[in-house]
Amino acid sequence: MILVTGGTGLLGSHLLLELVREHEEVVAVKRASSDMEEVKRVFARHSGEAEALFKLIDWVDIDLANQADVEGAMTDIDQVYHCAAMVSFNPGDANQMIDFNVTSTENIVNACLATGVKRLVHVSSSSAIGRSPEGEPADETMIWARSKKHTAYSVSKFKSEMEVWRGMEEGLEAVIVNPTIIIGAGFWNNGSSAMFSRVAKGLRFGTPGMTGYVGVQDVVSAMTRLMASDISGERFILSAGDHTYAEILKMIAGALGVPRKMKLVTPSMLHALSRMDALKGFLTGKRSLTLEQVKAAFNRAGFSSNKVREAIGFEFTPVHEVIQRVAEFYRADHPK
Repeated sequence: MILVTGGTGLLGSHLLLELVREHEEVVAVKRASSDMEEVKRVFARHSGEAEALFKLIDWVDIDLANQADVEGAMTDIDQVYHCAAMVSFNPGDANQMIDFNVTSTENIVNACLATGVKRLVHVSSSSAIGRSPEGEPADETMIWARSKKHTAYSVSKFKSEMEVWRGMEEGLEAVIVNPTIIIGAGFWNNGSSAMFSRVAKGLRFGTPGMTGYVGVQDVVSAMTRLMASDISGERFILSAGDHTYAEILKMIAGALGVPRKMKLVTPSMLHALSRMDALKGFLTGKRSLTLEQVKAAFNRAGFSSNKVREAIGFEFTPVHEVIQRVAEFYRADHPK
Protein backbone atom coordinates (compact mmCIF):
# COMPACT_ATOMS: atom_id res chain seq x y z
CA MET A 1 0.00 0.00 0.00
CA ILE A 2 1.19 3.53 -0.85
CA LEU A 3 0.87 6.68 1.29
CA VAL A 4 1.18 10.23 -0.06
CA THR A 5 1.51 13.45 1.91
CA GLY A 6 0.79 16.79 0.28
CA GLY A 7 -1.81 15.29 -2.03
CA THR A 8 -3.86 18.49 -2.08
CA GLY A 9 -1.05 20.47 -3.73
CA LEU A 10 0.09 20.82 -7.34
CA LEU A 11 2.70 18.03 -7.27
CA GLY A 12 0.80 15.76 -4.89
CA SER A 13 -2.45 15.86 -6.86
CA HIS A 14 -0.69 14.95 -10.12
CA LEU A 15 1.21 12.19 -8.31
CA LEU A 16 -2.01 10.75 -6.88
CA LEU A 17 -3.60 10.63 -10.33
CA GLU A 18 -0.62 8.69 -11.66
CA LEU A 19 -0.60 6.30 -8.71
CA VAL A 20 -4.31 5.40 -8.76
CA ARG A 21 -4.01 4.61 -12.45
CA GLU A 22 -1.47 1.91 -11.57
CA HIS A 23 -2.28 0.83 -8.01
CA GLU A 24 -5.47 -0.17 -6.20
CA GLU A 25 -4.49 0.90 -2.69
CA VAL A 26 -3.41 4.52 -2.25
CA VAL A 27 -3.74 6.46 1.00
CA ALA A 28 -3.49 10.27 1.00
CA VAL A 29 -3.21 12.21 4.24
CA LYS A 30 -4.56 15.75 4.56
CA ARG A 31 -5.69 18.36 7.03
CA ALA A 32 -9.34 18.21 8.02
CA SER A 33 -9.77 21.72 6.58
CA SER A 34 -8.21 20.93 3.17
CA ASP A 35 -10.10 22.03 0.06
CA MET A 36 -10.42 19.11 -2.35
CA GLU A 37 -11.94 20.92 -5.34
CA GLU A 38 -8.65 21.82 -7.02
CA VAL A 39 -7.47 18.21 -6.72
CA LYS A 40 -10.67 17.05 -8.42
CA ARG A 41 -10.09 19.57 -11.21
CA VAL A 42 -6.57 18.21 -11.76
CA PHE A 43 -8.07 14.73 -12.15
CA ALA A 44 -10.74 16.02 -14.54
CA ARG A 45 -8.18 17.79 -16.77
CA HIS A 46 -6.18 14.63 -17.33
CA SER A 47 -8.69 11.78 -17.24
CA GLY A 48 -12.10 10.88 -18.59
CA GLU A 49 -12.54 8.68 -15.50
CA ALA A 50 -11.75 11.40 -12.98
CA GLU A 51 -14.58 10.70 -10.54
CA ALA A 52 -13.96 6.94 -10.44
CA LEU A 53 -10.21 7.41 -10.01
CA PHE A 54 -10.65 10.01 -7.28
CA LYS A 55 -12.85 7.60 -5.30
CA LEU A 56 -10.02 5.05 -5.25
CA ILE A 57 -8.04 7.26 -2.87
CA ASP A 58 -8.41 6.62 0.84
CA TRP A 59 -8.24 10.13 2.33
CA VAL A 60 -7.17 10.28 5.98
CA ASP A 61 -7.26 13.45 8.12
CA ILE A 62 -4.15 13.80 10.29
CA ASP A 63 -1.80 16.42 11.69
CA LEU A 64 1.66 15.80 10.24
CA ALA A 65 3.16 17.62 13.21
CA ASN A 66 1.70 14.97 15.53
CA GLN A 67 3.87 11.85 15.73
CA ALA A 68 1.02 9.61 16.94
CA ASP A 69 -1.20 10.72 14.03
CA VAL A 70 1.52 10.02 11.49
CA GLU A 71 2.43 6.63 12.89
CA GLY A 72 -1.24 5.65 13.01
CA ALA A 73 -1.62 6.41 9.31
CA MET A 74 1.34 4.16 8.42
CA THR A 75 -0.40 0.85 9.21
CA ASP A 76 0.20 -1.65 6.37
CA ILE A 77 2.02 1.01 4.29
CA ASP A 78 4.92 -0.18 2.11
CA GLN A 79 5.88 2.98 0.24
CA VAL A 80 5.69 6.67 1.19
CA TYR A 81 5.90 9.78 -1.00
CA HIS A 82 6.44 12.81 1.23
CA CYS A 83 5.38 15.86 -0.79
CA ALA A 84 3.86 17.99 1.96
CA ALA A 85 5.54 21.27 2.90
CA MET A 86 4.62 24.78 3.93
CA VAL A 87 5.81 27.41 1.45
CA SER A 88 5.91 31.10 2.34
CA PHE A 89 8.16 34.09 1.73
CA ASN A 90 6.50 36.18 4.44
CA PRO A 91 9.02 36.86 7.24
CA GLY A 92 6.24 36.45 9.78
CA ASP A 93 5.80 32.81 8.70
CA ALA A 94 9.48 31.85 8.80
CA ASN A 95 9.65 30.14 12.20
CA GLN A 96 6.33 28.35 11.72
CA MET A 97 7.38 27.13 8.27
CA ILE A 98 10.76 25.84 9.40
CA ASP A 99 9.21 24.12 12.42
CA PHE A 100 6.42 22.46 10.41
CA ASN A 101 8.56 21.31 7.48
CA VAL A 102 11.27 19.85 9.72
CA THR A 103 8.92 18.34 12.32
CA SER A 104 6.61 16.76 9.74
CA THR A 105 9.58 15.18 7.95
CA GLU A 106 11.04 13.97 11.24
CA ASN A 107 7.68 12.38 12.07
CA ILE A 108 7.42 10.74 8.65
CA VAL A 109 10.92 9.28 8.93
CA ASN A 110 10.36 8.03 12.47
CA ALA A 111 7.02 6.46 11.51
CA CYS A 112 8.60 4.75 8.48
CA LEU A 113 11.27 3.25 10.73
CA ALA A 114 8.79 2.24 13.44
CA THR A 115 6.27 0.56 11.12
CA GLY A 116 8.63 -1.09 8.65
CA VAL A 117 7.90 1.03 5.56
CA LYS A 118 10.03 -0.34 2.74
CA ARG A 119 10.83 2.84 0.79
CA LEU A 120 10.47 6.62 1.06
CA VAL A 121 10.71 9.21 -1.70
CA HIS A 122 11.15 12.63 -0.10
CA VAL A 123 10.48 15.82 -2.06
CA SER A 124 13.06 18.43 -1.16
CA SER A 125 13.95 21.45 -3.31
CA SER A 126 16.75 22.81 -5.47
CA SER A 127 16.98 25.53 -2.80
CA ALA A 128 18.60 22.89 -0.54
CA ILE A 129 21.42 22.39 -3.06
CA GLY A 130 24.66 24.19 -2.32
CA ARG A 131 25.92 27.02 -4.48
CA SER A 132 28.19 26.15 -7.39
CA PRO A 133 31.29 28.03 -8.56
CA GLU A 134 30.34 31.11 -10.54
CA GLY A 135 28.93 30.17 -13.92
CA GLU A 136 28.78 26.43 -13.24
CA PRO A 137 25.48 24.54 -12.80
CA ALA A 138 25.06 23.10 -9.31
CA ASP A 139 24.92 19.35 -8.88
CA GLU A 140 24.11 16.99 -6.01
CA THR A 141 27.64 17.17 -4.61
CA MET A 142 27.30 20.85 -3.71
CA ILE A 143 27.10 21.31 0.07
CA TRP A 144 24.48 23.73 1.35
CA ALA A 145 25.79 26.38 3.76
CA ARG A 146 23.82 29.06 5.59
CA SER A 147 23.89 32.40 3.81
CA LYS A 148 22.04 35.70 3.97
CA LYS A 149 20.94 34.96 0.39
CA HIS A 150 19.00 31.87 1.50
CA THR A 151 15.30 32.13 2.22
CA ALA A 152 13.64 30.62 5.28
CA TYR A 153 12.08 28.08 2.90
CA SER A 154 15.57 27.03 1.81
CA VAL A 155 16.57 26.59 5.45
CA SER A 156 13.48 24.48 6.11
CA LYS A 157 14.13 22.17 3.15
CA PHE A 158 17.79 21.70 4.04
CA LYS A 159 16.96 20.82 7.64
CA SER A 160 14.19 18.49 6.45
CA GLU A 161 16.68 16.68 4.23
CA MET A 162 18.88 16.15 7.27
CA GLU A 163 16.05 14.19 8.88
CA VAL A 164 15.85 11.92 5.84
CA TRP A 165 19.62 11.36 5.81
CA ARG A 166 19.39 10.50 9.51
CA GLY A 167 16.67 7.96 8.69
CA MET A 168 18.90 6.41 6.03
CA GLU A 169 21.66 6.02 8.60
CA GLU A 170 19.15 4.15 10.77
CA GLY A 171 18.28 1.73 7.98
CA LEU A 172 15.52 3.41 5.97
CA GLU A 173 15.63 2.95 2.20
CA ALA A 174 15.03 6.42 0.80
CA VAL A 175 15.62 8.69 -2.17
CA ILE A 176 15.50 12.49 -2.15
CA VAL A 177 14.44 14.54 -5.18
CA ASN A 178 15.31 18.21 -5.53
CA PRO A 179 12.98 19.75 -8.12
CA THR A 180 13.56 23.25 -9.41
CA ILE A 181 10.45 25.43 -9.99
CA ILE A 182 7.62 23.06 -10.92
CA ILE A 183 5.30 24.10 -13.75
CA GLY A 184 1.89 22.45 -14.02
CA ALA A 185 -1.78 23.07 -14.68
CA GLY A 186 -4.13 24.11 -11.90
CA PHE A 187 -3.87 26.04 -8.65
CA TRP A 188 -3.78 29.16 -10.80
CA ASN A 189 -3.61 31.62 -7.89
CA ASN A 190 -0.83 29.89 -5.97
CA GLY A 191 2.88 29.21 -6.40
CA SER A 192 4.41 28.93 -9.84
CA SER A 193 1.02 28.47 -11.54
CA ALA A 194 0.15 32.04 -10.55
CA MET A 195 2.62 33.22 -13.22
CA PHE A 196 0.07 32.24 -15.86
CA SER A 197 -2.68 34.23 -14.15
CA ARG A 198 -0.49 37.29 -13.70
CA VAL A 199 0.73 37.31 -17.29
CA ALA A 200 -2.82 36.81 -18.56
CA LYS A 201 -3.93 39.79 -16.46
CA GLY A 202 -1.25 42.06 -17.90
CA LEU A 203 2.04 41.51 -16.07
CA ARG A 204 4.77 43.03 -18.22
CA PHE A 205 7.72 43.17 -15.82
CA GLY A 206 10.46 40.58 -15.37
CA THR A 207 13.81 40.24 -13.62
CA PRO A 208 17.18 38.86 -14.76
CA GLY A 209 17.28 36.34 -11.92
CA MET A 210 17.74 32.76 -13.14
CA THR A 211 16.83 29.30 -11.89
CA GLY A 212 15.75 25.90 -13.17
CA TYR A 213 12.27 24.81 -14.25
CA VAL A 214 10.62 21.42 -14.68
CA GLY A 215 7.20 20.10 -15.68
CA VAL A 216 5.07 18.50 -12.97
CA GLN A 217 4.53 15.36 -15.06
CA ASP A 218 8.30 14.87 -15.30
CA VAL A 219 8.68 15.21 -11.54
CA VAL A 220 5.94 12.62 -10.99
CA SER A 221 7.53 10.25 -13.51
CA ALA A 222 10.99 10.59 -11.99
CA MET A 223 9.62 9.97 -8.50
CA THR A 224 7.70 6.84 -9.42
CA ARG A 225 10.64 5.44 -11.40
CA LEU A 226 13.01 6.07 -8.52
CA MET A 227 10.56 4.44 -6.11
CA ALA A 228 10.46 1.34 -8.35
CA SER A 229 14.26 1.21 -8.62
CA ASP A 230 16.83 -0.32 -6.30
CA ILE A 231 18.46 3.08 -5.72
CA SER A 232 18.71 4.25 -2.12
CA GLY A 233 20.74 6.78 -0.18
CA GLU A 234 20.89 9.26 -3.06
CA ARG A 235 19.39 12.59 -4.04
CA PHE A 236 18.58 13.81 -7.53
CA ILE A 237 18.11 17.29 -8.97
CA LEU A 238 15.09 17.44 -11.29
CA SER A 239 15.36 20.28 -13.80
CA ALA A 240 14.59 20.54 -17.50
CA GLY A 241 16.60 23.73 -17.99
CA ASP A 242 17.68 27.08 -16.58
CA HIS A 243 15.95 30.33 -17.59
CA THR A 244 15.66 33.87 -16.34
CA TYR A 245 12.33 34.95 -14.90
CA ALA A 246 11.94 37.39 -17.79
CA GLU A 247 12.45 34.55 -20.31
CA ILE A 248 9.84 32.37 -18.61
CA LEU A 249 7.29 35.18 -18.52
CA LYS A 250 7.88 35.82 -22.24
CA MET A 251 7.32 32.13 -22.98
CA ILE A 252 4.09 32.20 -20.98
CA ALA A 253 2.92 35.36 -22.73
CA GLY A 254 3.60 33.81 -26.13
CA ALA A 255 1.78 30.61 -25.19
CA LEU A 256 -1.22 32.58 -23.92
CA GLY A 257 -1.27 34.84 -26.96
CA VAL A 258 -0.77 38.10 -25.06
CA PRO A 259 1.86 40.83 -25.69
CA ARG A 260 5.34 39.44 -25.08
CA LYS A 261 7.36 42.60 -24.49
CA MET A 262 8.77 42.54 -20.96
CA LYS A 263 10.43 45.39 -19.07
CA LEU A 264 13.33 44.44 -16.83
CA VAL A 265 12.94 45.52 -13.21
CA THR A 266 15.99 46.75 -11.27
CA PRO A 267 16.78 45.73 -7.68
CA SER A 268 16.22 49.29 -6.45
CA MET A 269 12.74 49.35 -7.98
CA LEU A 270 11.75 46.09 -6.28
CA HIS A 271 13.24 47.14 -2.95
CA ALA A 272 11.18 50.32 -3.07
CA LEU A 273 8.05 48.33 -3.88
CA SER A 274 8.85 45.93 -1.04
CA ARG A 275 9.08 48.80 1.45
CA MET A 276 5.75 50.17 0.26
CA ASP A 277 4.25 46.69 0.51
CA ALA A 278 5.61 46.35 4.06
CA LEU A 279 3.72 49.51 5.02
CA LYS A 280 0.57 48.14 3.42
CA GLY A 281 1.12 44.89 5.30
CA PHE A 282 1.44 46.75 8.58
CA LEU A 283 -1.91 48.43 7.93
CA THR A 284 -3.80 45.49 6.44
CA GLY A 285 -1.99 42.40 7.73
CA LYS A 286 -1.38 41.18 4.18
CA ARG A 287 1.80 41.32 2.07
CA SER A 288 2.36 40.48 -1.59
CA LEU A 289 6.08 41.37 -2.01
CA THR A 290 8.67 40.65 0.66
CA LEU A 291 12.42 41.15 0.80
CA GLU A 292 12.88 37.37 0.48
CA GLN A 293 11.00 37.48 -2.81
CA VAL A 294 13.16 40.39 -3.96
CA LYS A 295 16.31 38.37 -3.20
CA ALA A 296 14.94 35.38 -5.10
CA ALA A 297 13.98 37.52 -8.08
CA PHE A 298 17.60 38.54 -8.69
CA ASN A 299 19.37 35.37 -7.60
CA ARG A 300 21.06 33.49 -10.44
CA ALA A 301 21.48 29.74 -10.04
CA GLY A 302 21.82 26.96 -12.59
CA PHE A 303 21.27 23.24 -11.98
CA SER A 304 22.48 20.02 -13.57
CA SER A 305 20.19 16.99 -13.94
CA ASN A 306 22.90 14.73 -15.34
CA LYS A 307 22.78 12.41 -12.34
CA VAL A 308 19.14 11.37 -12.78
CA ARG A 309 19.57 11.16 -16.55
CA GLU A 310 22.40 8.67 -16.10
CA ALA A 311 20.89 6.76 -13.14
CA ILE A 312 17.54 5.88 -14.73
CA GLY A 313 17.91 7.10 -18.31
CA PHE A 314 15.50 9.97 -17.67
CA GLU A 315 14.75 12.60 -20.30
CA PHE A 316 12.95 15.84 -19.49
CA THR A 317 10.28 17.61 -21.51
CA PRO A 318 11.69 20.96 -22.74
CA VAL A 319 10.42 23.90 -20.69
CA HIS A 320 8.83 25.66 -23.66
CA GLU A 321 6.76 22.55 -24.41
CA VAL A 322 5.63 22.31 -20.78
CA ILE A 323 4.58 25.96 -20.82
CA GLN A 324 2.68 25.52 -24.08
CA ARG A 325 0.76 22.55 -22.66
CA VAL A 326 -0.05 24.29 -19.36
CA ALA A 327 -1.17 27.41 -21.23
CA GLU A 328 -3.70 25.30 -23.12
CA PHE A 329 -5.19 24.16 -19.82
CA TYR A 330 -5.20 27.75 -18.55
CA ARG A 331 -7.11 28.97 -21.61
CA ALA A 332 -9.61 26.09 -21.22
CA ASP A 333 -10.17 27.08 -17.58
CA HIS A 334 -10.49 30.78 -18.44
CA PRO A 335 -12.57 31.06 -21.64
CA LYS A 336 -12.99 34.59 -22.94
